[in-house]
Amino acid sequence: MSNTGVVLASYGRGVLVQAAGGTLHCGLIGRKLRLVCGDQVTWATQEGADTPSVKSVAPRRNLIERIDARGRAEAVVASIDRLAIVVATEPSPDWYLVDRYWAGAILKDIEVLLIVSKVDLGTQNQQSEIDNYRRLKLSILEVSSSHAMGIDALRGALAKSVTLLVGQSGVGKSSLVNALVPSAAAQTAELTRDSEGRHTTTTARWYQLEADSAIIDAPGVRDFAPPARIVRAAERGFIEIHALSVKCRFNDCLHLEEPGCAVRLAVTQNVISPRRYESYRRLNRLYLEIAT
Repeated sequence: MSNTGVVLASYGRGVLVQAAGGTLHCGLIGRKLRLVCGDQVTWATQEGADTPSVKSVAPRRNLIERIDARGRAEAVVASIDRLAIVVATEPSPDWYLVDRYWAGAILKDIEVLLIVSKVDLGTQNQQSEIDNYRRLKLSILEVSSSHAMGIDALRGALAKSVTLLVGQSGVGKSSLVNALVPSAAAQTAELTRDSEGRHTTTTARWYQLEADSAIIDAPGVRDFAPPARIVRAAERGFIEIHALSVKCRFNDCLHLEEPGCAVRLAVTQNVISPRRYESYRRLNRLYLEIAT
């Protein structure tokens, strides 16, 4: 008899699956099978086996990937509806990381939400960047889990969807998870142990909000870059640069040194944020390095 469920966490050659009867650890058959949090799978217990194994994986609606240290695409999570980027006053936000997360979501046509956490500590030092994102029409929510500020609004924004939470270590993602999911501590104890009881805290973890909604907490990372499979991926990931690119003198303008570049002109006129432009340059250089 086969059963279906969603992968809550992946660790090596096993996964934790949420099924109708509860959670269970499943093995993977074959070395080519690679699963990530969010995958919909079919599992079964073979005759004579002690533990069930994943038999098949449903087609993914989308896949969030990042570039690993060797420049290869590495899968993070599958089949999400929204990417929520969390920043805070402490630690100081890495806006270049925010830009790359947003670019990665744009390239996959995934909705994005910027969550400004720990607002009880003040946002004065971050306000100019926050205001610039607002001008670019990025959805933003300001919250404080310690003061229960904005949590209800956040819960409403995450309803009827699967949302991936990303951000630097220490920005308060775990506190937000605990505020949104009262049973998160108990779920974490299960999600961070594999079938042999070993801790797997570096894996993305799924938490159920309601019957039709969930959040996935991804480990804090120091860097992120979406794979460059789309032509002119760096440009397309920055909406203001992509919008102005049609005004450049040359159709293949990379907006770096070319004459008649409408993007660089807009930067000198502060129409485009110089910091955002530098963020684009860094991502574009990374793609060029990988290509060579």
